[in-house]
Amino acid sequence: MQRVSGVAVSFYFLAHIIETGNVVGGLSIWSAPAYDFAKNSWNSTFQILNNPLFDAGLVAIGLLLTFHAFNGLRLVLAEFGYFIGKPQRPEYPYKPSSQNRLQDAMIWASAMLAAIAAVYAVNVLFG
Repeated sequence: MQRVSGVAVSFYFLAHIIETGNVVGGLSIWSAPAYDFAKNSWNSTFQILNNPLFDAGLVAIGLLLTFHAFNGLRLVLAEFGYFIGKPQRPEYPYKPSSQNRLQDAMIWASAMLAAIAAVYAVNVLFG
């Protein structure tokens, strides 16, 4: 899920940069006659993006971004050796000692924080 959310957020970031570049109008916007072009570009882009489908996409991006961020913090802490326990001799059944209850709780906490962010985004965008 970490990789999927990272790829989705990366694609959103690229699309956002392209969309923002189209709204701004590039370097020509800094001259006075280009103001009308920028205003028309902004209005047309806003009309395209002002629908429930794009709002639902923003909710999904908020969910993915929040999950990716908090689960990434968990992975960084695990990489540095926190919360994973001491190494043990592998015995059947082979349950990794690094996937302990605290790690499971942190994964679920990441998912819950992402759900809370999604509910907040739904409230802001649709409420």
